[in-house]
Amino acid sequence: MASWILVPCLVKLRSEFNAIAPSRDKASDGSVGDAAHQDSQSDHNPDETGNVPIRDADRVNEVHAIDVDVNLRVPGLSMENVVQFLLTRCRSGAEKRLRYIIYNRRIWSASNGWRQQNYTGSNPHDHHAHFSSSYTSAHEASTASWHLEDVPVALTADDKKWISAEIAKQVKAQVDDIWAFNVGKATGSASQRADGALVTANIRAGAIANDYLPKLRDAVEQLSQQVADLSDQVMASRSS
Repeated sequence: MASWILVPCLVKLRSEFNAIAPSRDKASDGSVGDAAHQDSQSDHNPDETGNVPIRDADRVNEVHAIDVDVNLRVPGLSMENVVQFLLTRCRSGAEKRLRYIIYNRRIWSASNGWRQQNYTGSNPHDHHAHFSSSYTSAHEASTASWHLEDVPVALTADDKKWISAEIAKQVKAQVDDIWAFNVGKATGSASQRADGALVTANIRAGAIANDYLPKLRDAVEQLSQQVADLSDQVMASRSS
């Protein structure tokens, strides 16, 4: 077979798979087609010397498809996650470099607005996902990020326990501070803390409630941000 290259946009996509899943299985990876592909029209065939559905504008012998093994070997990260993430970008118009995706007996194509259809080919594509690129010169040559680092990763049970413990500590600290402030304000002792303090009968419930509610709202907003930050830390620890 004459020499060929993989279009740069798919080289970039494959490299991002390697970045987010450095230990992934590559047994079902592929680019240039085998003899069976060569006998039929396929994006796996080089476009200058093989049987392809489209001829692009250049004279470079290029392959416009890759297969990526489904076993990414990253807890909480699946090929389904990645496929759905890319489809969302394609449907929004943020990503225009793909022509179609085949995965697990389904196919999505740019030509029909990325609607899901059943795939009835002989290979169900349940061991790998197939990505075919555009034949438009600017798109096939683009090495801009595919943003796979932003693919959502499901938290494991251990991650959830860790985050829950951290949130519980944060909640206790926030509530202790708010309660101590209000108790001190009502009793005239700003240094009095809730833990171990005796709340005397002359604490004015109204004064505490009026000051407590807005501060609690602020604490909840802070905790929401902290939850997001903790989730980011989990994701960062996965990739480090």
